[in-house]
Amino acid sequence: MKLALAAALVAFTVHDARANSGCAGDAGWAAEGAQLAPHPTVVYWTNSIARPRRRTAPPTVVVKIDGKPVNSKVTTLDSAPNSFTLVEIDSDATGALTVGWKDAERPAGHYTIKATTYPKVAHATSSRYHSKIPHSTMREVYDGLALKVDVPAMRAHVKLRRDAKASWTELDVPVDDKHEAHIGELGCASNYQPQLLENGVDIDVALVLPDGNSIPVDKLTHVTIPKLAKPTSDNPWDAE
Repeated sequence: MKLALAAALVAFTVHDARANSGCAGDAGWAAEGAQLAPHPTVVYWTNSIARPRRRTAPPTVVVKIDGKPVNSKVTTLDSAPNSFTLVEIDSDATGALTVGWKDAERPAGHYTIKATTYPKVAHATSSRYHSKIPHSTMREVYDGLALKVDVPAMRAHVKLRRDAKASWTELDVPVDDKHEAHIGELGCASNYQPQLLENGVDIDVALVLPDGNSIPVDKLTHVTIPKLAKPTSDNPWDAE
């Protein structure tokens, strides 16, 4: 069943964690601010541009619930251009969860740990995100498919194909603090071509919850993003 798309384009809001310099990339805590069940695994994500400074050892994660340190286990996952740091919380405690970095180089994530039941099926609404950040020497464009989900997912495993005769493309994408997953151009990086999304693609999405389980997005099998209006000026930047 095709998911209905809004007729109006949705303006893409630049993520708070993005650095101000050109092509610094994106980074943030997945579904930050959400209410999670005890023992969650939370995710910090970056794209290939938003890397911390080179270091000889991985950064140390500091986890606290109501201000008290708790144990955690850290693993990583890469799906170009995104890189994920998975922080598994080893505690039965409830309260205000803060997950940060010992070096304070990157912002901490904040959640609430409380008895919570996650749904078995998710739902999503789709739209086109689009914005450009002009630079004199580089191209930084955000354009593609935004999927807004109704569960506190840590990431989305997405499969896309042009039609039934084509092979699937598979990728993992973060779900940001607005509960959105973005597929397309991501500033100076990308994970899919917006032109293919304009023509319509088959899609299959599984959302990974904080408890590690994956759930399907209901009734999402095909999407098409609205085409952009033609530029009204001769500025080559507007023509992109």
